[in-house]
Amino acid sequence: MNCLRPIVAAAALFILAACAVSMPSKQEMILGRWQADFQGQSIVLNYSATEVSVDSFGVSFPYSWLDDDRIRLDAMGQEVISTVEFVSPNEMVQRSNQGVQTLRRVQ
Repeated sequence: MNCLRPIVAAAALFILAACAVSMPSKQEMILGRWQADFQGQSIVLNYSATEVSVDSFGVSFPYSWLDDDRIRLDAMGQEVISTVEFVSPNEMVQRSNQGVQTLRRVQ
């Protein structure tokens, strides 16, 4: 029984260390440049902490997080609420009443 104590202690430390390593939040992961196709046209979106800009069109739209999974985007008076999911750090899927959009990170 005494020989199990070091093994149990090591396992407990391993579990605690694994829990201490946290994944970045969606609010952090969304930041940066993302490529998406809209109506057959490829565009690059740049997400900052408070707005998304479409550099090729010279426009930007404010957005805010409603909770850990949903954002509200104000696109020229039209409010769009999207659920944000990360398939990987370089692939994001946004789902809204307007449809499903897959975005890929631009390096």
